[in-house]
Amino acid sequence: MLVVVKPCSSKSTQSHVKWLKVQFAKKNSENEWFFTSGRFAEDVAQIRSKCVGQATVVVIGGDGTLHLVINATVGQPCNLALLPAGTGNDFARQFKLSMAQWRACVFTGTEQAIDVGMVNGRYFVNMLGIGFSAHVVRTMQSQQKRGQFSYIWAGLLNLFNYRNVRLATSSAPSRSMMMLLIANGQYFAAGLKCAPTARYQSGELVGMHFYGKSFLARVKTFTYMLFAQHMRLSSVIKTAGVHFMIHTDGLDIEADGEIIGQTPAKVSCCPDAIRLKQPANCRVDMHEVSEK
Repeated sequence: MLVVVKPCSSKSTQSHVKWLKVQFAKKNSENEWFFTSGRFAEDVAQIRSKCVGQATVVVIGGDGTLHLVINATVGQPCNLALLPAGTGNDFARQFKLSMAQWRACVFTGTEQAIDVGMVNGRYFVNMLGIGFSAHVVRTMQSQQKRGQFSYIWAGLLNLFNYRNVRLATSSAPSRSMMMLLIANGQYFAAGLKCAPTARYQSGELVGMHFYGKSFLARVKTFTYMLFAQHMRLSSVIKTAGVHFMIHTDGLDIEADGEIIGQTPAKVSCCPDAIRLKQPANCRVDMHEVSEK
């Protein structure tokens, strides 16, 4: 196994690392460790090289670390095992698994094919955002430490200085928009269920178009989103498809919580692009997988 870890002093990361080392020693399993550097292109190249010949790549981290590993392993024969250890863990959230179950998957899970999205040649696993979400991510880049409610708090603060963008897409002419989300997963911003109909094995992506021209309209949209009631608003429109085109130039694109480039953008769904280990129909020693 290859284990990819984002270096972090958090209790969850350290607990996963300690647990895995114990399991490797018990099972006498061959393993290799790679600690990410934060330099995307270099890390992708090294992970891609190191995963050759590996049956499983274990990811210890959040959506950003999973994003990195996805870009290194799409098209490779290995499967992925995830040990969520990020601030938001939004992609992992929709599986509704306990940490013991995620740990059990590393050694006993069965692989299932999962879709990913692709934007301008770069893969994303959970969510892509243009407009308000990208603005919030941009303002948070300087924060060294992010808590569970950092995204929501940053979103509330940025409502006061944010201005809508004009966005032209393949499905709509240029018009004022709060944000556009293109979703493979259901959650973003550390637990907001923004795309409730998205399914990671559906073969398509869900587009969530958030309009609302005034400051009060944006506040209303954000408030409704906090309680997963935004689909009731006439200013929120859902679409679905395999391909999306964003024609507007010069807008930030965030994907899986990271700024990855700017528009224009071509977004596509890549069905069954990765194989993620999920719980198998077998008896698991839950005491063992819960060891600290």
